Amino acid sequence: MCAASTADPAALATSVEARPGRTIVVGLGNPILGDDAAGWLVADAVEAGLAARPARGGDARPPVVVERLAVGGLTLMEHLVGYSRAVLVDALVTGADPPGTVRRRRLDSLPGREAGHVDSAHDATLVTALEAGRLLGADVPDDVGLVTVEAVRVLELTVTLTPEVAAAIPVAAAVVLELLDA
Repeated sequence: MCAASTADPAALATSVEARPGRTIVVGLGNPILGDDAAGWLVADAVEAGLAARPARGGDARPPVVVERLAVGGLTLMEHLVGYSRAVLVDALVTGADPPGTVRRRRLDSLPGREAGHVDSAHDATLVTALEAGRLLGADVPDDVGLVTVEAVRVLELTVTLTPEVAAAIPVAAAVVLELLDA
C-alpha cells in the first residue's frame, strides 16, 4: 500500500519503489453491500486461480499483486503508483445490461458519476486522478484494464449477492486471468 499523501507530490512520486513489469489487480467494492462485493470476490477467485497455476520453468509472466479496496479517485490512484499495469474489477449499475453481465471496458468509457468506486462525487474520477498523478511525477500505469459486473443491489446492507451476480464471479475471474496472460 502507498501511504503517500496527495498533498505532497514529491512523496507521491517517490513513496513506492519502482515495480517494473509488475501488475496489480484491484477488486473494488464493499463486502457488506450486496452485489458491491463482486470486485472483492473476483479478486479472491483471481488470487486462487493464480495460486493454482503450475510453476513453469522460465515462466515469463510478471508478478501479480491482488488487493481488495473500498476507495476511488485519488486514493485508488495512490495504490497504483509504481505498477506498470493495473486491472480493476468493480460492480457497476448501468441498467443497460442484464444483471451479471461481465464486460471488459476502457477506463475512459465509463459514464461519469455512474462509475462506482473508480469515481466519487467527493473526489476526482480515476481518469483525472491518474492524469494528476502523471503531472506530479508519479509512476502510474498507462495500462489500466477494467472488468465490470452489472449489479443490482449495491446499497443494501447484506453479504448475499443476487444470483445473477454470484454466477458472474467465476466468469469475471476468468476474464481477468485472460487479461493477465495477454
